[in-house]
Amino acid sequence: MSLNLSLLETFRKDLYHCSDCNYCVDAVWAERGMHHVCATITHHSPAISYSGRGFVLAARALLEGQTLNPETVAERVFSCTGCGNCEASCPIGLRPAQVGQALRETLANEDILPPAIAALRGRMREQGNAYGAPREHRARWAEGLSFSAAFDASIHYAPGCAAAHARPADARATVQLLQAAGERVSFEPASDACCGAPLREAGLLADAGFAERALAARGALRVLTSGLECLTSWQRAGVSVHSFAEWLCAALAEGRLHLQARVTRPAQVRVFDSCASRRPGGAPDLLRQALSALGQDVVNGPQDARHAVCCGAAGSLAELHPLSAARMAAARIDADSRWPVVGSDPRCLGHLANGGEAERYFGLAEFVLAHFDVAGRT
Repeated sequence: MSLNLSLLETFRKDLYHCSDCNYCVDAVWAERGMHHVCATITHHSPAISYSGRGFVLAARALLEGQTLNPETVAERVFSCTGCGNCEASCPIGLRPAQVGQALRETLANEDILPPAIAALRGRMREQGNAYGAPREHRARWAEGLSFSAAFDASIHYAPGCAAAHARPADARATVQLLQAAGERVSFEPASDACCGAPLREAGLLADAGFAERALAARGALRVLTSGLECLTSWQRAGVSVHSFAEWLCAALAEGRLHLQARVTRPAQVRVFDSCASRRPGGAPDLLRQALSALGQDVVNGPQDARHAVCCGAAGSLAELHPLSAARMAAARIDADSRWPVVGSDPRCLGHLANGGEAERYFGLAEFVLAHFDVAGRT
């Protein structure tokens, strides 16, 4: 089959400037907090074709007219979590993660998909979420909560698939804290659906675009979402969107929310740095900033965020190779084993909690309600 390689052409400079240094494969650089780079290489297969460098080599070969088995290339590139760590570690600023995304899009445009990815697309079309949960179950997290009408709301809450289906307690805690600070929160069960982020990660841009256009059509002026992967979908739809950590920092600074630590609060916690929370270009570390504003001692510093190895929840690897994704989670759990863990990303927290000791993992809103007394504006 002849592939349309126009997407790969846009990365030609990257493909022919790679120095084959292997930093994007398995670099270790302790001073920069880099302890391996590619979780797929470490926990699934050491074959170079699964790495950022492998994606660069495959794209170059295709542009040069070499014959590659498209199904084999698809199995490799769809096994990428899309975490971007290979790109963050490249010493000369190349874009191997984006090359991998371009390969996924190129193959998806020709419907060359591993069966598990085709099944993911089917679940998304049928049920509107990557978990395959029935549509009518999506709003169960909100049972018993009261919401404002959309026309009178100050903020619209869009939990995202992971919070709605895997971390409902964090979704509920988020709404309770928003309301404690005086926000008039709207939530619309009938229109709440996936933002398309899992589809875009898998290169299924036509389906992702449909979901993103649905966001724009809803016309919400100010949105808060718990799904960190959802933020870019809402931004792409032209909507003003915020993460909970961003909102909490502002609410505390402005005096709209007052929190008093209980004596049972843990002395120290560990921040879980997810791929989606990685701070590019000096962007603020909002989770640590929020915990600092709460007076909470965090044992791991912000340097851990730059090259955090994926836990296996992101991208489409877990669809293809669930056992490998479970090994990735186990590696992160071992690193976190001494402390309660607080994270901003419900997708990762749900994945980690499946590996055991679920009671140690808290979303930020869950952690606040569990360990602080809450009062609104004084």
